[in-house]
Formats: sequence, structure tokens, C-alpha cells
Amino acid sequence: MGPFVAFGSRFIVWRGAILGAVLASIRCHPSPTRAVNDPHITMTQRGAIMQTETLALLRRAEGVLSAYEGLDGLRATYPKIAPPTVYNALTALVETGRVHRIVSLKAYVACQCRDAHRKEPHLPSVFSICGMCGTVKERVAPQIVRDISSVVQQDGLTPRRHVVEVHGTCQTCAEDA
Repeated sequence: MGPFVAFGSRFIVWRGAILGAVLASIRCHPSPTRAVNDPHITMTQRGAIMQTETLALLRRAEGVLSAYEGLDGLRATYPKIAPPTVYNALTALVETGRVHRIVSLKAYVACQCRDAHRKEPHLPSVFSICGMCGTVKERVAPQIVRDISSVVQQDGLTPRRHVVEVHGTCQTCAEDA
């Protein structure tokens, strides 16, 4: 069936085949902008390039970024980039677990627990969010998630996904106050 599996109108990257081809094509171009504009690159490859660029931007960020902050950050390299391009890249990154959406902040953060998520890709995370400086720390705490699931199952709810965000003041901000 090829290196990717069609799923509706989306493509699921299978075993990194697309990403490897994209990285090879980027190396042939002096700039990522030219690689994206190359007529020989498919839409799937362009999407993979945008995912790579978006992930790199999030990893360089000091904290979380909203989709529009990500758009502004990518405009330096891609002046004609549109919001749907960034949203599509973020959606794909969230679906693959490389990025997390911080629901309460309407923002995104690169996965900080990649080793734990490589072993169990859909392991829910607990996010500690400082209300003063905006720092977001990610931890994997399966027992907390199991406990929450147990509590809501007593009400007859079958959990589909967990989002655990705890807002407070980080140690650095508490010491500075």
C-alpha cells in the first residue's frame, strides 16, 4: 500500500518514510522556503516540512505558544503562510503526541516526556502551569490518571481522553515574590 495509509482526506505517516523523503529533499534546497515551493514536492511532504518547522519553533520557545504566535514565528521563513497551515501542522503533531495542547491557555507546548511517550504513545500527561511566569512542566503520572478514571467511572462515564492541568506558582516565582 505504499509508505503511508490513506485515512479519509488525511495521510498517516508510516514508519517515518515520508519524513525521511522530506528531509532528503530539504537537504537538496538552500532554504526551507524553496523546498516548500518546489513543484516536485507533494502536499504530504509540504505538510511534513511544516510539522518539522512548527515542532522546532515550539522546542525553541520559552513556554507555550498559541497558534497565532506560532504563525508569527514561522512568518520570518514563510512570509505567505496562512493560519490553516499552522493549525494543520499542530493538529498532526498533537495526534502523533509530539506536541500537547494546553486547553486552559489555548496554546501548545512541545512534548517534554518523549522517552515515556515512546514506550506508551498515548500515556496522558499532567501539566504544571505557573500563573506568574507562564512556565509549563510536563510529567507522566499514570496512577493519577487511573484514579481520575476510577472516580468518573463511578458516575457511569467512560473516559476517552484525559487533560490534567494544574495552575499555581512555580518555585522560582514563589522565591522572587
